[in-house]
Amino acid sequence: MSKTFKTKRLSARVPTPEDAPHITTYFQEESLVKMLARAPWPYALEDAKQWIKRVAKSGIKGTEYAFVLNHGDHGLIGSVGMFQVNDDIWEIGYWIGKPYWGQGYVTEAAAGLLAWAQHEMGVTRFVSGHIFDNPASGKVLTKLGFTYAGDIEMYVKGRDCSVVSPRYILNAPIEVALKTTFARPKE
Repeated sequence: MSKTFKTKRLSARVPTPEDAPHITTYFQEESLVKMLARAPWPYALEDAKQWIKRVAKSGIKGTEYAFVLNHGDHGLIGSVGMFQVNDDIWEIGYWIGKPYWGQGYVTEAAAGLLAWAQHEMGVTRFVSGHIFDNPASGKVLTKLGFTYAGDIEMYVKGRDCSVVSPRYILNAPIEVALKTTFARPKE
């Protein structure tokens, strides 16, 4: 299985420990971190190192795949990934550094991820979602062919609270999308 893919403007590869400082720099932007379910705020270099280790282990198990996005002129600018929800349904997620918002990179990278998943794994059923105050992410999903399935409450680590998350499906049953995928950590 290939652990890379390319789009018109980006190349995607598995993250390495050398990427941690770049990721940490982007994650100093609170407005980015608060749009992600699993990222803590404030975000430290150790958080990036732990994420890279976790996705490496999950990639070996075949339960999660993460890719960092490299632009020829700008270097690392973001990430896309997917994790297994059940036997044949995967959830996708993504982030892009704030300097690159609104330039179509997320849509391009997520489309590349979907094509990679189909080509490398035969996966065609996906769910995803976004935090209620990030409608741009919902627009990305609809551009990719996802349809709105409903809203759930989801814990967001960087906000330390539950928020409304509109959920979307692509060739997947609505009920799968409406299950909470991220729960508040146990105290």
